[in-house]
Amino acid sequence: MLFNLLAYSIPAIYGYYYVNPITFNVPICKCRAYVIHVMSIIFRFLLCAASFDRFALSSSNVRLRNLANITFAYRIIASIIVIIPLIHIYMLIVYNIKSNSCYNSLDAIGITFANAYSLLNTSILPLALMSIFTVCIRKNLADRQKRRQVIIKQQTGTNEQKNIQLKRDRQILRMLFAQIIAFFFVTLPYMIYSTNNIISPYIQNKSSDQIAIESFISGISGGLSYVFPAISFYLYTLTSSMFRNELWRLLRSSFCLTQNRRIGPI
Repeated sequence: MLFNLLAYSIPAIYGYYYVNPITFNVPICKCRAYVIHVMSIIFRFLLCAASFDRFALSSSNVRLRNLANITFAYRIIASIIVIIPLIHIYMLIVYNIKSNSCYNSLDAIGITFANAYSLLNTSILPLALMSIFTVCIRKNLADRQKRRQVIIKQQTGTNEQKNIQLKRDRQILRMLFAQIIAFFFVTLPYMIYSTNNIISPYIQNKSSDQIAIESFISGISGGLSYVFPAISFYLYTLTSSMFRNELWRLLRSSFCLTQNRRIGPI
């Protein structure tokens, strides 16, 4: 998302002082649209991959648990980073400049298909996958809790251990559901904007008010796409006391390590 933010903001900031290069430079227009779209989809599918990793790790199925390892994670990440740019390579061909605007040069049917495909990849499919994996994680944790109750029922000190593990499971689910809800509300303006883009090629003679509303929604949806990566930390901090405790321990240990350093004489 950092590359996405740079590609989105640098031409806009440059345009305040000079002529915006995306209004006359065709290669920059193509590359900017391609990078912004591809990086946005890569980020969303990496979130889905992380949700699958949590699901596999919590599963009672041995084969699924074996997938929750670093090697498999690296393969998934590499596959996403390679496949998604190749699928969207068409954007380097269809984008062009017209009337000082970088736009998709396909016909109405092609634009409708491209916008529907974009809506599926950036909003509907990631949200559906994250929701499915979270529901499956909830089921896996509930099943594990039942098995745990049977195993440790006759052991001493089980009540305290049971409460700690139950609290941890609840906070994990709280963090996951908070992530999904935040993702939905952050991507909702983009879903509205993309849905409008699917219909708009067939609408003739738009009024100035309608064009202004579409531009406003476009700006809001573009800005909110960078909010979700930043608020994930705050979501985890607000919804999980264990996360806050671990964060405090990490900060305290780092601070103490810095304080204990000594500079020797030269």
